[in-house]
Amino acid sequence: MKKVIALTAIAAVLAFAGCAGLKGPSDLDLVKQTCDAWGKALAAKDVQGVLATMSEDFASSQVASREALGELLQDAIDSGYLEEAEVSFTQTQYTAEQDGTYTVYPVDLSSAAGAVSAELKLKKVGKNWLICGLEVDGL
Repeated sequence: MKKVIALTAIAAVLAFAGCAGLKGPSDLDLVKQTCDAWGKALAAKDVQGVLATMSEDFASSQVASREALGELLQDAIDSGYLEEAEVSFTQTQYTAEQDGTYTVYPVDLSSAAGAVSAELKLKKVGKNWLICGLEVDGL
């Protein structure tokens, strides 16, 4: 009987230790996942996919709202500005800010229309990291 209790106690300790070691992805990993999803949606000309990565309170000095950004993207797609679109995070720095957000810069964007760099700002909404700001250099 003592042997069964001892084995049960050891099994419980091992199970607890194993669960405590399972953390899941870090905030940086989740930020990178959101950025990757945004980039893939943009290159695929998927306006709804792009908007799905953005917070409801998205703000930018270059576009008035999340909805206005969706309209701007659709106009750019319809005009052919996103033909051959590519998004690169090769030179990107991910910076955790004091206010709990992440700044992601530079994000290199190119298409048949030319090339620019962008800065993304992300914040945690519930368990998700969403883009709450976007500034494009040279616009």
